[in-house]
Amino acid sequence: MVELFITSAIILTKNEVCNLKRCMESLQWCDEVIVLDSGSTDGTIQLAESLGAKVFTHIPSLPFKISEQRNWALQNCNLKSEWVLFIDADEVIPSNLVTEIQRVCSTRNQQYNAYELPARYLFWGKWLKLTQGYPNWHSRLLKLGEVTFTGGVWEHLASGAKVGRINIPYDHYANSKGFGDWLERHDRYSSWDAQKVVEFLETGKASALGTERKLKLRLLAAKLWFIRPIIRFIQMYFLRLGFLEGITALIFCLLYAMYEFMIVVKIIELRRKKSGLAL
Repeated sequence: MVELFITSAIILTKNEVCNLKRCMESLQWCDEVIVLDSGSTDGTIQLAESLGAKVFTHIPSLPFKISEQRNWALQNCNLKSEWVLFIDADEVIPSNLVTEIQRVCSTRNQQYNAYELPARYLFWGKWLKLTQGYPNWHSRLLKLGEVTFTGGVWEHLASGAKVGRINIPYDHYANSKGFGDWLERHDRYSSWDAQKVVEFLETGKASALGTERKLKLRLLAAKLWFIRPIIRFIQMYFLRLGFLEGITALIFCLLYAMYEFMIVVKIIELRRKKSGLAL
């Protein structure tokens, strides 16, 4: 008889030496921990193996799509679990959340086959609860064989999932590798977003935006693409009362306004290229 694990944890990694130990220490309650690496060069794989993880490597074609990497893990990592928890290397599962996940996973005849969890978004050691609009829900726990991901860069559960919510947050150390890493990631994200907006502007089809999640907001953002930086800053700093969280929140909001500005510039560049104009 094949042993049935209650919960497996899957960590997607690339150059996560600075984060991985903290993350894996919070997963000691899991029956197995899988690290799926996409090309680390900093010793992440060796560290993961020394900490007891089962390590797989899959280097996908660019642009990197989280939904596809997670689906690859579900299909190729030889999982024997009933439930699978997805967690990033810069995240931590606190003890009270562990208790709730274990309770959920051991419940028989339940109505859900997937769960969303909220995150405590930590920037420079401060929880930006207001600025990030807590609770902000993320698809992280699912029943193996019943649920998959879609959405590309901004992943979410595929249609058909019966989704519940666990109201206890995990911790997300979002800036743990510094501004350079943040800039590299958001350069990649902004290229994805810009391409999708240009496709939408050319076709008028909502499906060009590539996701059902928060579709109304994404449609509005695509139509008002030229003022996205202003809208994003006003939303986070004023409407969400981010200004109450001090200078840390101000810098964080400016970073995300800059991210939106990167999208605007890339939209202009893509449209100029398509029109045969110089950059």
